[in-house]
Amino acid sequence: MTETIHIELSNQSCGAGLEYARRQFAGPPKDALLCCEGMCLKGETARRAANLIGHRLAPEKTVRICHGGLLEKSGGMRDLIKRAPKVVILDGCGMACCSRLTRAAFPDLQPEIIFTDKMTSYAGNPFGIDEVPEPEITANAQSVAAAVMAKYYECCS
Repeated sequence: MTETIHIELSNQSCGAGLEYARRQFAGPPKDALLCCEGMCLKGETARRAANLIGHRLAPEKTVRICHGGLLEKSGGMRDLIKRAPKVVILDGCGMACCSRLTRAAFPDLQPEIIFTDKMTSYAGNPFGIDEVPEPEITANAQSVAAAVMAKYYECCS
């Protein structure tokens, strides 16, 4: 049995997010890049990989999208997704939180979904970022980012 929740869209918006979106609209459309924002190790790895891609490796091809912007009635992040040639989601695990939220906001959207936990190599089953040395988290995030870049942006393989 599946249950659903109802979330009201907001008339409020984040000023910094709107300014970011405005700057992004000044140039050509870019692929929208969303990710897991979970607090666990898997979410942290997905988030870091997405930020590497969106802000360091392919800022000319991708635009990072904030989950909160999906909950606004219009503008900003929602408009960036509508304008995007492609939407790529890095979900940290099978809970697929980002995919489910995005699907709720845009039911007809067909994003590329990547489960980053399948691309990492953490020993055991750690949950918190305090359970793994920082260099290992960084290395896993870089590895995920490189694999995504190689698959979708034909570089960094």
